[in-house]
Amino acid sequence: MPSKFREDTISTARLTSFSDGVFAIAVTLLVFNLKVPEIAKADVHTLLPGLIKAMLPHFITYILTFWLIAAYWIFHHRMLNLVIRIDSTFLWINISYLLMISFMPFPTALFASYPRETFSFVFYVCSMIVVGILSLVMSGYASYNHRLINKDMPIETIKFFFFRQLTQIGVFILSLPLAFFELRWAEYYLFIVFPINRVARGYFRGREEKRKSLW
Repeated sequence: MPSKFREDTISTARLTSFSDGVFAIAVTLLVFNLKVPEIAKADVHTLLPGLIKAMLPHFITYILTFWLIAAYWIFHHRMLNLVIRIDSTFLWINISYLLMISFMPFPTALFASYPRETFSFVFYVCSMIVVGILSLVMSGYASYNHRLINKDMPIETIKFFFFRQLTQIGVFILSLPLAFFELRWAEYYLFIVFPINRVARGYFRGREEKRKSLW
């Protein structure tokens, strides 16, 4: 008699490999937005420094997006390490998440090409907000009543995932009104995500160690 079909027969290893491939392609595509200036040989000495300086917004946006995608990869990697089984709902949430990750080179190129246009920044930030929301949905679905994670998973670990995604979404949202006053400062402001993540990780790690010591 054939065995009953089970949704959780999907391998976490296969999902991890596929996801890592999408992340790798996304960060690789970012660098293709950096075009080497085409200058006549006779003018290279005089024009090249100015053209490289003009590309500064491209470099900043490239670094910012690369680090943000790397942060999302770290989140995704750590979360999948906690997941012990996968169902179809989680799989499709993950696929939607990867869809947005693979899309990120486009808003990055758009904002780098039009660094003085508020709309291009808003489009870029809104794309990041969607990624953050999908991260929140994915971790929330997996951890709700320990649906897909180990029953012994510490509550502080679960709280950390929620806090990290919520703070990132909050930073992105707060950058939008700032962009209408000073666009360049709004972009620099986004870099605050990284120290906030580090502080949050240290805080929740300390709480978990304190909880263990009480036992």
